[in-house]
Amino acid sequence: MTINIALLGTGRIAEIGYVPAIQQISDTNIISVLSRDKAKGEAFAKKHQIKNSYVDLDELLRDKSLDAVIICTPDAMHEEQVIKSCRANKHVLCEKPMSTDYQSCLRMIEEIKKSKIIFGMAYNNRFNAGLRYIKEQIEKDQIGNIYYARAMLSTQQNDPEGWRALGGQSKFWAMSATGTHMIDIFRWYFGEPVDSKIISLSPKYSSPNDEISTLTMNFNNKILCDVTASAILPRVNRIEVYSDTDVIIGENVFGIKTDEKVYHNNKKILIEPISSFFGEVLDFTNAIIKNRSPRSTFEDGIKNLIIMQS
Repeated sequence: MTINIALLGTGRIAEIGYVPAIQQISDTNIISVLSRDKAKGEAFAKKHQIKNSYVDLDELLRDKSLDAVIICTPDAMHEEQVIKSCRANKHVLCEKPMSTDYQSCLRMIEEIKKSKIIFGMAYNNRFNAGLRYIKEQIEKDQIGNIYYARAMLSTQQNDPEGWRALGGQSKFWAMSATGTHMIDIFRWYFGEPVDSKIISLSPKYSSPNDEISTLTMNFNNKILCDVTASAILPRVNRIEVYSDTDVIIGENVFGIKTDEKVYHNNKKILIEPISSFFGEVLDFTNAIIKNRSPRSTFEDGIKNLIIMQS
């Protein structure tokens, strides 16, 4: 079975994340790309040898040979693109966050359920080897009684004119860009928090959206987790998990293709990093072939948003 995919969006994630990942997967092709900028879309298609370039989503979705779309556009565009793709009976892999508006998520979920398409949320870090190692240690009960964990991801974007910062296309900056990934990982590890609280500041540019945020989550009154997301601090990429017997520290474990280092009680763990986007797209295409749910679904999308808005 060959799966034909369209990329909605031609930004950084599409170019360095999805294009190389899809090219590594047999019987999976990018046949179309959508861009609001006609010249940019055509240039992207030519560079990556993609047959079709569109500026009109409806026209793209009329292609009967198209099986699925990958949505990598600004947050506020997701609802229209998801709903139209569902109605066109195209499978969807949607970049995070699903939306930064709760009602928008509900409208998308209603269409997803009616259409019966395969819908995946693009939480690619679940496929990074270092984060999977920690998950495996938890599942195998190899790490003692965990009481505390924290993660910090700062991308130092320093772009107060970017779409995440300005507030028109998203209600968050730091939490939308990176915080949602860390929330998702801790939910993947520990289940659903019983309580959460976020504090956000915009101290550098006075942006309408958060420049730095810290979120604390309480899992069953047994585990506290802190998440710090920043768009202005120097680059940090780290997770720490503490139990009554063990400490696991991961460096460079979040991202597209990482130079991951994991230390378990100060012992360096040998892991084999892979492109998290390769793992994510392979999981999505296998879900289509086998008619099953992908690793991350719309339920993860809306649950992560609820925590972001706490």
